Parts: sequence; structure tokens; C-alpha cells
Amino acid sequence: MIEEGLLEETRPDFALGFHNHPTMEVGRFGYAQGAALAASDRFTLTFRGRSGHAAHPHLARDPVVAAAHFITAAQTIAAREVNPLEPVVVTVGAIQGGTVHNIIPDEVVMRGTVRTLSAAVRDHAEEAIRRLAGDIAAAFRVTPELHYERLVPPLRNHPDLEPLVQRALSAQFGTPPAILPPSMGSEDFALFTERLPGFQLRIGSGAPGRHDHLHSSEYQPDENCIPLGIQALARIACEILN
Repeated sequence: MIEEGLLEETRPDFALGFHNHPTMEVGRFGYAQGAALAASDRFTLTFRGRSGHAAHPHLARDPVVAAAHFITAAQTIAAREVNPLEPVVVTVGAIQGGTVHNIIPDEVVMRGTVRTLSAAVRDHAEEAIRRLAGDIAAAFRVTPELHYERLVPPLRNHPDLEPLVQRALSAQFGTPPAILPPSMGSEDFALFTERLPGFQLRIGSGAPGRHDHLHSSEYQPDENCIPLGIQALARIACEILN
């Protein structure tokens, strides 16, 4: 939508969004103040070594051992490089290398994600991954190839909209929305809140007797949350426009 010129043709005054949350019961609403969702970046790191027989490792350059050290070292970005009061998550979610038990492979490929709530920590995390990839590769005599992509920024709820959201939902449902902690999840609605005042509401969707989590293969929300979500956004919009 942004690439097709939405914000240039008819510049919106604000943007409203919502996301269902199974950890809250239907009829409950909430939001996080400020940075509500994290920036999402991803990387693909390949270590290329020299294949060889597992029984003669001195004749090879082992990318598996290098990859193991990188995965461990990447956790020190959060544990030892960033202020513990500043959230950051570095996760290697996929690793491929080798085909059999007795051959050291030529290369190992790792794929991971980085989540942060601030621009400074986002910059630091990228620099640290680049540094660790290069230094570990040098230490283990393998060649690194890193592709690092910045996807979406943190999603920020605009402070000027917060009292309007509180007032609108209190009037519509009789109860103000809860103030919740931020999440290290992310989504592309942040591309709107980066460019204009925006607000994302969390809408309870928990089904009775279930303990679901988002992005689970067994997730089954209570669909009664849908009309309530429509009411909530419509009432917020009316409150802002008035």
C-alpha cells in the first residue's frame, strides 16, 4: 500500500490497527505504550570451509565447529553487550550443513532473526553479528558470507492517541483497556506508525477452555472477537475525528 503511494495521494491523519491476542479473553482490550512491537531483521550466514574425513579433521577446515561457536557467541549480544534493561533477541532458527556422519562438510548455512525495540540497539546488534561472523570465521579458518536484511521498524503507539483510545473504549465497553508490556513480535503495520501517528490495539480472542498461543498450528481463536474489534476501532476513529 505504501509502495503504491497511499501516503502520498491521500495523506491520512492517523492509522489504527489491531491484533488478536489469545492470552486475553474476548471482550478485553489492551495496548503497550510507546514501542509496542519490535523491529524485525533477519540474516543468513554461511561459513565455507574445506571438506574432509571426520577421522582426519586436521586436513579439513570445519564450518560446523565455527557455526557452533557463532550460535553460542551470538547469545552474548544480549547477555554481555547490550544493557539488560534494553530488550534484544537474537535467534538462529535454521542451520543446514553436512549429509552424513563421517564427513566434514564444505559449508554450513545459518538463518536467524533479530528483534529490538530501539534504533540504537538495532544498530548495535547488526554490528555485533557482523563482527562475530568475521572474527569467528578468521579464528576457525573458514570464509564467511553474511546477508543481513532490515525488515520492519519498531511499532510505536503515538502518545497523543493514547488518551483518546482510553476514552473511546471506556465509553463503548464500560471498561478502559489494560496497559500491557511490549512484545518482541513484529509486524508491518509498523511501516505506518513510522510515517504518521498510529496506534495498535490488542484484542482478546481467547477461547474458553483453551490455552492457545499465536502462530501455533493448533491456534483456534474465539471469533466473537471480530465484531468487538470492529466496534473498538470504529469508536476510536470517531473519538479522534471529534
